[in-house]
Amino acid sequence: KAPPSTRQVISNCRQERAVFVYPSDFPIVSDFRFVLFHQFLPCRPPKSALSRRRTKPDDWDTLSGLYCKHCAKAHPGERYQKGMYFPLELESLCDASFSGNLHCHIMTCQYAPLATKEALDELQRLAAEHGVITKRNAKKKFLQKLWKRMANYYPAPWREE
Repeated sequence: KAPPSTRQVISNCRQERAVFVYPSDFPIVSDFRFVLFHQFLPCRPPKSALSRRRTKPDDWDTLSGLYCKHCAKAHPGERYQKGMYFPLELESLCDASFSGNLHCHIMTCQYAPLATKEALDELQRLAAEHGVITKRNAKKKFLQKLWKRMANYYPAPWREE
């Protein structure tokens, strides 16, 4: 069972409005993943991110990325790039290393609250300790929903209806 501080972080995430994570997602995704993705806001990729990828923008399904809400709050209005992530396709978003990168960022982010970091650590520990496994395809279904929300937030100009 999670300690009160972790339960409080989960409760706050369930009550705070988020762009990409909805309260209706809570029953289908792990607490860890729910809290993790709750830490991110939408952002558009800066030109440097586009050129670094060496891909044509036509190859992108969306121009939405994920931006650490704590970095965004610390650098309002800036095109600050630390804490920005731009998966090119659903498969990239579903890749375990992508979630690992998001988790690593939050754990090392100087602006993320200690309570959030501790809750993520605790939720990960509890899942491993109790052998918690999400229902078959639940993670993928959640990430498909997330991808669709991202694509609709900043659609690629060539995909707009």
